[in-house]
Amino acid sequence: MHDIIGFGIGHLAKVPPDDFNAEGNHQVYIDEPLIILYLRCLFEKWHWTSRRAWISNLLASALERSGIGYIFEEVVLVALVEKFGNTFTALNKVFDFPQASTVGSRKVRLVSLRRDADGVMRCSPVSWTAGSSDQIGFNAVNPADVLAFFKDPCGKAALFPDVNCGPDLMNFFQEEETGELIGASWQAKGSPTLKTETWVQALNSVAPDYFYTVVVHFGIESR
Repeated sequence: MHDIIGFGIGHLAKVPPDDFNAEGNHQVYIDEPLIILYLRCLFEKWHWTSRRAWISNLLASALERSGIGYIFEEVVLVALVEKFGNTFTALNKVFDFPQASTVGSRKVRLVSLRRDADGVMRCSPVSWTAGSSDQIGFNAVNPADVLAFFKDPCGKAALFPDVNCGPDLMNFFQEEETGELIGASWQAKGSPTLKTETWVQALNSVAPDYFYTVVVHFGIESR
Protein backbone atom coordinates (compact mmCIF):
# COMPACT_ATOMS: atom_id res chain seq x y z
CA MET A 1 0.00 0.00 0.00
CA HIS A 2 2.89 2.35 0.71
CA ASP A 3 4.14 1.77 -2.85
CA ILE A 4 0.70 2.48 -4.30
CA ILE A 5 0.60 5.81 -2.49
CA GLY A 6 4.20 6.56 -3.45
CA PHE A 7 3.42 6.03 -7.14
CA GLY A 8 0.54 8.48 -6.87
CA ILE A 9 -2.05 5.82 -7.72
CA GLY A 10 -3.62 5.36 -4.31
CA HIS A 11 -4.87 7.86 -1.78
CA LEU A 12 -4.97 7.46 1.97
CA ALA A 13 -8.48 7.78 3.35
CA LYS A 14 -8.89 10.79 5.62
CA VAL A 15 -9.13 10.04 9.33
CA PRO A 16 -9.32 12.39 12.33
CA PRO A 17 -5.82 13.29 13.60
CA ASP A 18 -6.47 11.62 16.94
CA ASP A 19 -7.38 8.34 15.20
CA PHE A 20 -4.33 8.14 12.93
CA ASN A 21 -1.88 5.38 13.80
CA ALA A 22 1.31 5.26 11.74
CA GLU A 23 1.72 1.56 12.55
CA GLY A 24 -1.88 0.59 11.75
CA ASN A 25 -3.71 -0.35 8.58
CA HIS A 26 -5.59 2.52 6.96
CA GLN A 27 -7.76 2.30 3.88
CA VAL A 28 -6.25 3.25 0.54
CA TYR A 29 -8.57 4.09 -2.34
CA ILE A 30 -8.23 4.63 -6.09
CA ASP A 31 -10.71 7.03 -7.68
CA GLU A 32 -9.29 7.77 -11.15
CA PRO A 33 -11.35 5.72 -13.69
CA LEU A 34 -8.60 5.56 -16.32
CA ILE A 35 -6.08 4.27 -13.78
CA ILE A 36 -8.54 1.62 -12.63
CA LEU A 37 -9.03 0.46 -16.23
CA TYR A 38 -5.28 0.39 -16.79
CA LEU A 39 -4.64 -1.63 -13.62
CA ARG A 40 -7.34 -4.10 -14.65
CA CYS A 41 -5.55 -4.62 -17.97
CA LEU A 42 -2.31 -5.29 -16.10
CA PHE A 43 -3.93 -7.89 -13.88
CA GLU A 44 -5.53 -9.59 -16.89
CA LYS A 45 -2.10 -9.88 -18.53
CA TRP A 46 -0.37 -10.97 -15.31
CA HIS A 47 -0.12 -14.67 -16.12
CA TRP A 48 1.08 -17.40 -13.75
CA THR A 49 4.59 -17.29 -15.22
CA SER A 50 4.83 -13.62 -14.28
CA ARG A 51 3.52 -14.35 -10.80
CA ARG A 52 6.11 -17.10 -10.32
CA ALA A 53 8.89 -14.70 -11.32
CA TRP A 54 7.51 -12.12 -8.89
CA ILE A 55 7.42 -14.70 -6.08
CA SER A 56 10.98 -15.85 -6.83
CA ASN A 57 12.22 -12.27 -6.69
CA LEU A 58 10.48 -11.69 -3.36
CA LEU A 59 12.03 -14.79 -1.80
CA ALA A 60 15.48 -14.00 -3.20
CA SER A 61 15.36 -10.44 -1.88
CA ALA A 62 14.25 -11.36 1.66
CA LEU A 63 16.73 -9.73 4.03
CA GLU A 64 16.23 -12.26 6.83
CA ARG A 65 15.08 -15.87 7.03
CA SER A 66 12.16 -14.79 9.20
CA GLY A 67 10.95 -12.66 6.30
CA ILE A 68 10.67 -15.72 4.07
CA GLY A 69 7.86 -17.05 6.27
CA TYR A 70 5.73 -13.94 5.76
CA ILE A 71 6.35 -14.04 2.01
CA PHE A 72 5.37 -17.72 1.90
CA GLU A 73 2.05 -16.88 3.55
CA GLU A 74 1.31 -14.48 0.69
CA VAL A 75 2.43 -17.13 -1.80
CA VAL A 76 -0.22 -19.49 -0.40
CA LEU A 77 -2.90 -16.86 -1.05
CA VAL A 78 -1.59 -16.33 -4.59
CA ALA A 79 -1.82 -20.09 -5.18
CA LEU A 80 -5.38 -20.23 -3.82
CA VAL A 81 -6.52 -17.44 -6.14
CA GLU A 82 -4.73 -19.08 -9.06
CA LYS A 83 -6.20 -22.54 -8.51
CA PHE A 84 -9.64 -21.76 -7.06
CA GLY A 85 -10.31 -18.24 -8.34
CA ASN A 86 -13.67 -17.95 -10.11
CA THR A 87 -13.77 -21.66 -10.99
CA PHE A 88 -14.76 -24.82 -9.15
CA THR A 89 -11.77 -27.12 -8.71
CA ALA A 90 -11.51 -30.48 -6.95
CA LEU A 91 -9.48 -30.21 -3.76
CA ASN A 92 -7.41 -33.27 -4.67
CA LYS A 93 -6.22 -31.48 -7.81
CA VAL A 94 -4.22 -29.18 -5.55
CA PHE A 95 -3.76 -31.01 -2.22
CA ASP A 96 -2.86 -34.55 -1.22
CA PHE A 97 -5.66 -36.65 0.32
CA PRO A 98 -5.75 -40.32 1.40
CA GLN A 99 -7.12 -42.51 -1.39
CA ALA A 100 -10.11 -43.53 0.74
CA SER A 101 -11.05 -39.91 1.47
CA THR A 102 -14.11 -38.48 -0.26
CA VAL A 103 -13.30 -34.92 0.74
CA GLY A 104 -10.67 -34.50 -1.97
CA SER A 105 -13.21 -35.00 -4.76
CA ARG A 106 -15.32 -32.05 -3.61
CA LYS A 107 -15.13 -29.11 -6.01
CA VAL A 108 -14.83 -25.68 -4.42
CA ARG A 109 -14.09 -22.11 -5.46
CA LEU A 110 -12.65 -19.15 -3.58
CA VAL A 111 -15.30 -16.69 -2.40
CA SER A 112 -15.59 -13.50 -0.41
CA LEU A 113 -18.36 -12.51 1.99
CA ARG A 114 -20.02 -9.16 2.62
CA ARG A 115 -22.79 -8.36 5.12
CA ASP A 116 -25.53 -6.21 3.61
CA ALA A 117 -27.49 -3.51 5.42
CA ASP A 118 -30.23 -6.06 6.12
CA GLY A 119 -27.73 -8.24 7.99
CA VAL A 120 -27.62 -10.98 5.36
CA MET A 121 -24.16 -12.27 4.41
CA ARG A 122 -23.67 -12.27 0.64
CA CYS A 123 -21.22 -14.50 -1.21
CA SER A 124 -19.21 -13.58 -4.32
CA PRO A 125 -16.65 -15.54 -6.37
CA VAL A 126 -13.11 -14.17 -6.35
CA SER A 127 -10.48 -14.10 -9.08
CA TRP A 128 -7.65 -11.79 -10.16
CA THR A 129 -10.09 -9.60 -12.06
CA ALA A 130 -13.36 -10.04 -10.14
CA GLY A 131 -14.60 -9.80 -6.58
CA SER A 132 -16.59 -7.71 -4.14
CA SER A 133 -13.67 -5.64 -2.81
CA ASP A 134 -10.56 -3.86 -4.05
CA GLN A 135 -8.57 -6.02 -1.59
CA ILE A 136 -8.04 -9.77 -1.73
CA GLY A 137 -6.38 -10.09 1.68
CA PHE A 138 -6.62 -8.18 4.95
CA ASN A 139 -3.83 -7.99 7.56
CA ALA A 140 -5.14 -8.06 11.12
CA VAL A 141 -2.96 -6.46 13.80
CA ASN A 142 -4.93 -7.56 16.87
CA PRO A 143 -7.76 -9.92 17.95
CA ALA A 144 -10.34 -7.15 17.46
CA ASP A 145 -9.46 -7.04 13.76
CA VAL A 146 -9.93 -10.82 13.51
CA LEU A 147 -13.37 -10.65 15.15
CA ALA A 148 -14.38 -7.74 12.94
CA PHE A 149 -13.42 -9.73 9.84
CA PHE A 150 -15.65 -12.65 10.80
CA LYS A 151 -18.55 -10.35 11.65
CA ASP A 152 -18.22 -8.71 8.23
CA PRO A 153 -15.32 -9.51 5.87
CA CYS A 154 -16.41 -6.50 3.75
CA GLY A 155 -15.78 -8.43 0.56
CA LYS A 156 -12.18 -9.37 1.31
CA ALA A 157 -11.41 -12.96 0.35
CA ALA A 158 -8.75 -13.79 2.94
CA LEU A 159 -7.51 -12.83 6.38
CA PHE A 160 -3.94 -12.77 7.64
CA PRO A 161 -4.60 -12.99 11.41
CA ASP A 162 -2.42 -11.26 13.99
CA VAL A 163 0.73 -13.15 14.98
CA ASN A 164 -0.76 -14.59 18.19
CA CYS A 165 -3.91 -16.08 16.66
CA GLY A 166 -2.49 -19.35 15.33
CA PRO A 167 -3.35 -19.69 11.62
CA ASP A 168 -1.24 -17.81 9.10
CA LEU A 169 -4.12 -17.42 6.65
CA MET A 170 -7.90 -17.90 6.65
CA ASN A 171 -10.41 -17.87 3.80
CA PHE A 172 -13.75 -19.21 2.59
CA PHE A 173 -14.58 -21.74 -0.12
CA GLN A 174 -17.95 -22.52 -1.66
CA GLU A 175 -18.78 -26.13 -2.55
CA GLU A 176 -20.17 -26.59 -6.05
CA GLU A 177 -22.81 -29.27 -5.50
CA THR A 178 -24.39 -28.01 -2.27
CA GLY A 179 -23.41 -24.32 -2.23
CA GLU A 180 -22.06 -24.89 1.29
CA LEU A 181 -19.53 -22.39 2.63
CA ILE A 182 -16.33 -23.92 4.00
CA GLY A 183 -13.98 -21.98 6.27
CA ALA A 184 -10.29 -22.82 5.78
CA SER A 185 -7.39 -22.11 8.13
CA TRP A 186 -3.79 -22.48 6.97
CA GLN A 187 -0.46 -22.95 8.68
CA ALA A 188 2.16 -21.99 6.10
CA LYS A 189 5.72 -22.92 7.00
CA GLY A 190 8.65 -24.42 5.13
CA SER A 191 11.12 -27.11 6.13
CA PRO A 192 12.80 -30.14 4.50
CA THR A 193 11.46 -32.40 7.29
CA LEU A 194 8.32 -32.50 9.41
CA LYS A 195 8.42 -33.88 12.93
CA THR A 196 5.37 -35.36 14.62
CA GLU A 197 5.45 -32.61 17.25
CA THR A 198 5.36 -29.97 14.52
CA TRP A 199 2.41 -31.65 12.80
CA VAL A 200 0.43 -31.69 16.05
CA GLN A 201 1.23 -28.04 16.77
CA ALA A 202 0.27 -27.03 13.24
CA LEU A 203 -3.05 -28.91 13.38
CA ASN A 204 -3.90 -27.42 16.78
CA SER A 205 -3.00 -23.92 15.63
CA VAL A 206 -5.67 -23.97 12.91
CA ALA A 207 -8.43 -25.39 15.13
CA PRO A 208 -10.72 -22.60 16.46
CA ASP A 209 -10.71 -24.10 19.97
CA TYR A 210 -6.95 -23.50 20.17
CA PHE A 211 -6.75 -20.00 18.69
CA TYR A 212 -4.40 -17.77 20.71
CA THR A 213 -3.07 -20.76 22.67
CA VAL A 214 -0.60 -22.50 20.31
CA VAL A 215 2.70 -21.30 18.89
CA VAL A 216 4.16 -23.43 16.11
CA HIS A 217 7.95 -23.74 16.33
CA PHE A 218 8.89 -24.51 12.77
CA GLY A 219 12.35 -23.79 11.41
CA ILE A 220 12.95 -22.57 7.89
CA GLU A 221 16.00 -24.11 6.28
CA SER A 222 17.56 -23.36 2.94
CA ARG A 223 19.32 -25.75 0.60
